[in-house]
Amino acid sequence: MSTIAVTGSQAGMGLAIRRRLEEAGHRVIGVDLPGHGAEVDADLSNAPGRQAAVAAILAQAGDTLDGLVCNAGVDNENIGLVFGVNYWGVVDLLTGLRPALARAGRAAAVVNVSNSVHITPNIPLEPVAALTEGDAARAQELLQTQPHWAYQVSKFAVARWLRRHAAAEMWAGSGITLNGICPGAVMTDLLRKDLEDPRKREAIMGLPRPIGEFATPEAVGDLVEFLLSPRARFVVGQLIMIDGGQEVYFRRDALPVVWQR
Repeated sequence: MSTIAVTGSQAGMGLAIRRRLEEAGHRVIGVDLPGHGAEVDADLSNAPGRQAAVAAILAQAGDTLDGLVCNAGVDNENIGLVFGVNYWGVVDLLTGLRPALARAGRAAAVVNVSNSVHITPNIPLEPVAALTEGDAARAQELLQTQPHWAYQVSKFAVARWLRRHAAAEMWAGSGITLNGICPGAVMTDLLRKDLEDPRKREAIMGLPRPIGEFATPEAVGDLVEFLLSPRARFVVGQLIMIDGGQEVYFRRDALPVVWQR
């Protein structure tokens, strides 16, 4: 039995991931906001909350962790909140728990990124660069007049961080596989609520769905369980689409890219 920590574990995709891992016989240490019934109560939007989450996970795991799923995320125009949860809530937990993952010998980490990093045109890259360089204040300053970009910038930055670190000695070289999943629209309670709003429904239904249906949270759970398993040992540093063909519909010629040396 492996011990795996999952953030945002008590609803939506996180709950489906949790249940799938438990069905596979793993012990799950759930992390969520206070009052949601997780093993670890933590607010990942601020540094003390993230530090407390790392400490509580380590205390429950016994300083050795077999897997980590950074799933928690928010989407609104509060730039500090979005950056705190979506970027630092991933990076700080990955770095804080990396030694415990390394002690497992063979471990895996999965980040819920979002397909929006691939299908949203013209994401501003200057705040992305500031975030990945650790300058959160500069990144927030650059978005003060366009806070609607906060979500996409945070997700793009975490995807870039993942790609830059996955093959490094501290990660793959220490036996830890690091990958991202990029879901499109997933039929969670949140999506159902959005579909009841005529304006939001029009926007959601206006996007192509080549497969003809929405993904289920269980499909996401299946993918994450695979990426955490020994079966995915040679999958490293990948951003895996789980969007029913939406990304490839828009960007069918985006890959492969010629490597210019």
